[in-house]
Amino acid sequence: MNKFLGIGIAGALAFGVYKLFGMKKISDNVITHLVKPRVHKVDISGIILRTEINIENPTRFTMNITKPVITLMSNGKYITSTKPEQKSVQIKPMDTSTIDTIQIVIPWTTIAAYVSDIISKVPEITEAWKKKDIGAFAKALAIPLEVKYSLYANGIFYQADPQKIL
Repeated sequence: MNKFLGIGIAGALAFGVYKLFGMKKISDNVITHLVKPRVHKVDISGIILRTEINIENPTRFTMNITKPVITLMSNGKYITSTKPEQKSVQIKPMDTSTIDTIQIVIPWTTIAAYVSDIISKVPEITEAWKKKDIGAFAKALAIPLEVKYSLYANGIFYQADPQKIL
C-alpha cells in the first residue's frame, strides 16, 4: 500500500511540475496586443475608454485566466481601474485568443486634477512654444502614466509590476 501511495504522490508532483513548466513557457513566449483602443464615450461620469486584447500563444500549452483587472496610476497614485469580473478565458495553444471588451472610466475629478497641473506648467509650455522645441513642449505636457494588471492564471494569482506608458 505504501508503494502505491508513493507512486501517486510522485505522479502528482510530476504533473504539477509539468503544469508549472507550461505556465512559465507561456508567460515567456506570449505576445499581447491592444485591439481597437478607443474613447468610447464622454459623459457625466468621465471619459470611458474601451479596448480588446489579443493574446498570441506560440507554445503547445493551454492556460485559463480570469479577465484581468487593469489599474491606471500616475507617479504611483491610483487613478482608476476596471471592475473585477469572474470571466474565464482559455489561452489556446498555437492560436490567438481574445479577451472581450475591457472598459475603463477616468472620472472628471481625476482629469480636473491634471488640468490644474498643466496650468501650473504654463511658463514651461510657453517657453517651449516660443523656442519651437517640440520635445520640451511634449515633456511639459506629459502626464506620467503607469499601468498594472492582476489576474488568476490556472488558479494562481498574478499581479504585474507597474509599467510606464507615458
